Amino acid sequence: MIVQLVVTAGNKSGQVVPVSTEKFIIGRAKDCHLRPKSEMISRYHCAIFVGDDVVIRDLGSRNGVHLNGEKVQTEHNLVHGDKLEIGPLEFSVQIDRDSLPDVPGDGLDSGWDQHGSKDDEASHPTLFAPLSKYLSNQEKN
Repeated sequence: MIVQLVVTAGNKSGQVVPVSTEKFIIGRAKDCHLRPKSEMISRYHCAIFVGDDVVIRDLGSRNGVHLNGEKVQTEHNLVHGDKLEIGPLEFSVQIDRDSLPDVPGDGLDSGWDQHGSKDDEASHPTLFAPLSKYLSNQEKN
């Protein structure tokens, strides 16, 4: 399955962001896969999980995640064509369930930073921490 986020607004409109791992973390922290350079993005803003389904989960971000205009409270399944807003960023979700994934590219152009494609515990220790680390106290209860 190939999952991509296509930027739909701003000066990067049309740019494609491949969701290149099963646990794709978006945030400003150094171990995130997509690190937008915006103070409106939390250190660990949200995660996209790719398995039998594609799921988005807000990781307790300050400015939230919106899917098709509705705030994502915990997690929600994504489908092809969904409109995703992460802080100031706007994406169209592209899902091709019939294709095999390509080898991830070298990253994104200037102004963005995409973490390398190696996805093991040594290179992403925080990524593999229990999900409860990222949940707010309200979600834990």
